[in-house]
Amino acid sequence: MTLRSLSLSILACLLMIFGFLRGLDADQILNLQSLVIVFGGSTLVLCLGFSKRRLIETCRAVIQALGHKSRRNDVNTLSGILELARIYRLHGPLALERAAEETENDFLGFGATLIAEGYDHQGLLNALERESALRYAERRNQINLLRALMRLAPALGMAGTVISLMQVMGQIGQMKSLGPSLGLALSSTLYGILFANLLILPLATKVEAFAEDEIMERDMIIEGLLDMHRKEHPLRIAERLNCFDSYCRLQEGRTKGRAPFEGMDKQGIELGQES
Repeated sequence: MTLRSLSLSILACLLMIFGFLRGLDADQILNLQSLVIVFGGSTLVLCLGFSKRRLIETCRAVIQALGHKSRRNDVNTLSGILELARIYRLHGPLALERAAEETENDFLGFGATLIAEGYDHQGLLNALERESALRYAERRNQINLLRALMRLAPALGMAGTVISLMQVMGQIGQMKSLGPSLGLALSSTLYGILFANLLILPLATKVEAFAEDEIMERDMIIEGLLDMHRKEHPLRIAERLNCFDSYCRLQEGRTKGRAPFEGMDKQGIELGQES
């Protein structure tokens, strides 16, 4: 999590403590029964309604979305496309396959491997579009899980309130204990609303924005891979993808002797003048 996200989280907690909960005692806020109903009920529904794999992948997507920096990732992706294009143009499929194993972006590595295996233009395009659609569908499932949890928490909060009110009705003749009991009855609704809107809603929005960035990144990768398949010059690919700066940085790094892919042998990555 970045420093900005951490600062915003601390600010939100302070607003909640000094704004929403001002004037309330700890005994009025903390209700073990309400906590069990809202958080325990949400956990039970998630475990029964979704597979273990889906829950793990959703947690992983949330962590990735919180640490996502689109600008930095774009630069790395563009550099990877240009470097793989140069390797394929100069050294052929075998060098491209070795380089694809070392690239950090798995979708880019997947497409480069297809090129190295000899896919034709249309087959490559179909495979990449199908893989991109499958990955986006997986992200949508993760977002839908978070949206379902966002709707579930307030509903469970209302259920906890109804249960607490039923207990209050049993104490209707004891006027001294009626006031505190009514206050505790509303704590379940408070937990559900705060949990859904201050935690789950921002996380779902983050994952959704992360999924949209991934779509744009994969579209750029597909376009670069199709140009790579035609053995276009990396400079032409850079101009088409509007990433001439990345091309210049690659050239500068190559001049200083830095290797873009650490796992390849020196002969495979040392790129000289193109004939």
